[in-house]
Amino acid sequence: MSEGNRFIDVACAQGFSAEAAEAALAALQARLAERGVQPRQFYGYRTAGDASGATAGSGEARRPRLLLVFQSSDAALGFAQRNRLGRSPRLVALSLSQALAALLQRPTIQALLIADEPVEEDTPGLPPGLRLEREALIDLLR
Repeated sequence: MSEGNRFIDVACAQGFSAEAAEAALAALQARLAERGVQPRQFYGYRTAGDASGATAGSGEARRPRLLLVFQSSDAALGFAQRNRLGRSPRLVALSLSQALAALLQRPTIQALLIADEPVEEDTPGLPPGLRLEREALIDLLR
């Protein structure tokens, strides 16, 4: 099973062609390679048991979300702890295919941000990185 199967399966289930999904995945892998990013897995975190980072409570799941992933588990956990994201954030490992599938499947996830490393500890807000909006992914699939 290739790395891209999850994303390709999800894209096909949503009416896009397998060829378009393969081309979109290849294009994103090339963009990452240009930035020197080539990990097999990325790392994010869960808070309150939700993979998108949403916390439990009414209205939270409907608020637009950002899927923030890091190239190393240390960077992901460090960012979550420094920013007090949840009481006990749990790491989750995702391939690029899985992250893209989540972005495509969950309309509340507005964008995927793959953080540059090393992550600057004293920089406020989100770390710099490659940001892919959900609509841009859909445009790649068309």
